[in-house]
Amino acid sequence: MFPENSLTAFQSVAALGVDFIECDVHLSADGHLMVVHDRSLKRTANLDVNVDSLSRRELEGLDVGDGHGVPALEDVLTAVDVPLRVELKTPETLQALIALLERHPSWRDRMTPTSFNHLLMRELNTAIPGLLTGALLSGLPVHPGTVARDASCRFLSIQYAMLTASYVDRCHQEEILLTAWTPNQREEIEALVEMGIDGITSDRPDLVLAARRV
Repeated sequence: MFPENSLTAFQSVAALGVDFIECDVHLSADGHLMVVHDRSLKRTANLDVNVDSLSRRELEGLDVGDGHGVPALEDVLTAVDVPLRVELKTPETLQALIALLERHPSWRDRMTPTSFNHLLMRELNTAIPGLLTGALLSGLPVHPGTVARDASCRFLSIQYAMLTASYVDRCHQEEILLTAWTPNQREEIEALVEMGIDGITSDRPDLVLAARRV
């Protein structure tokens, strides 16, 4: 096990042969996209301040548990070759991501932005058409196709315990890709694979890879 959202974790998981790596981004005080799940650094760096109150250099100087600091998104993209599924945690991250992709057009094929804020995904697709984007949901929408189209997204990502084989089939019939978050038990992962799910975000990529090979 490695500290979440750390360069050590990303490099180790990439070596397993996964299809993508999921990460989360917040904005630093000086406008850089920093890879960290929580707005507060209390849990990951034992520092009772928020990400947006520190500069990129200050964040990189912390220790998130592997002897390294909070990485910038561009450093993660440089460190690993695996595509990244990047969750935008706050509205402020949108313009920073657009600017990053405009500076590095080749990274557009290596990144799949997602968010629970579906308006951000619409705005992102307006600014940079053709990106593969996903709408995150904590509930099960009655009309998945409408939700995906309204968000200008090609896939939905839903909490795994709510999903059934019939719902997966319905999304596929509406030409929507469907992914699940975050099953960590073998039985849960194997059930999702059996349903025909298009992707699984898990803290146990080894179990996902094993289930896919069965």
